[in-house]
Amino acid sequence: MLKNKYLPTFFFIGMLLVSCPSFGQSLKDTLQYAVDLNLSGRRISGTFSQVVVGGGFNIDLLYNNWHLENNTAYRYNKTNTRLIEDNWYDLVTLKYYPNGNKKLYPGVFSHFDNNLIYSVKSRHNYGIGLGSVLDKGAMKLSLLGAIAQGNSTYNGSEFVNSERDFSTRKNGLFLFRLDNGYAIAEKKINFSYQLFYFQSLKESADYVIRLNVRTSFKLLKGLSCYVVYDYRFENVHLASLSNYNDIVLFGVAYALKG
Repeated sequence: MLKNKYLPTFFFIGMLLVSCPSFGQSLKDTLQYAVDLNLSGRRISGTFSQVVVGGGFNIDLLYNNWHLENNTAYRYNKTNTRLIEDNWYDLVTLKYYPNGNKKLYPGVFSHFDNNLIYSVKSRHNYGIGLGSVLDKGAMKLSLLGAIAQGNSTYNGSEFVNSERDFSTRKNGLFLFRLDNGYAIAEKKINFSYQLFYFQSLKESADYVIRLNVRTSFKLLKGLSCYVVYDYRFENVHLASLSNYNDIVLFGVAYALKG
C-alpha cells in the first residue's frame, strides 16, 4: 500500500500523462489568465494604537485543458504593542478537464495557513478529488469533493471535543468545497462566496467550516473596491479559545485579464 502522502504526486503525474496528446496541437494552444491584487490597512495612534495591514493576490490560469488557481492572502495586526495577527493563507488548485469537459474533472490541491488567534503555528492540507463546474451567464458554480491528508501544529495540546492531546495533529480528511459567483449591472457589481467543510476521518467531532463572502464594486477599468466577510468555525479547538472567529475587511483591488 502506498502512503497517503504520495497519492497527490502520483495523481498529478497521471493527469500529466493523460494530457500529453494535447501539447501536440500547438496551433490550438490558448492561454487565458486573470491576476487580482488587493490591499487594505489602517493606522491609529494615541491612547489606542493599532496598525493593520492586509493584502494578497489571486492568479487564475487556463491553458488547454489545464486550470491552475492560486489564492494567497496575508494579515498583520498589532494593537497596543500586542501582535494579534501575522497570518498567511495559501490555496493552490490544479484541475484537468478531459476533452475540455468541466462537468466532471479530477483535481489536486494544497492548502496552507497559520493563525495566531487560533494558536495554529501551521496547517497544511493536500489531496485529490473530483469536481464539477456549472457556468451559466451571470452565475458560475463550482463543486469539489476530495480526500486529503492534514498536518497541523498548535501552540498548545489541550483540546475541546477531542481526547487526542498532541500539539501536532495528523488527520485523514474528507473535504467539500463550494464556489459560487454572480455578476450584475453589466459586471460592475460582483458577488461571490466560497464554502469549505473539512471532516476528520479519525474523529467525527473534528470538523471545520470556513465561509468567505466577497462583494466588489467596479470603479475604473481593472480597479475596484470590495468588502469581505470571513467566518471560521472549528469544533475541535484549544481549550483556551473560542470555537469561531469572524472578520470584515474593506479594501481596493486591481485586476489584469487576458
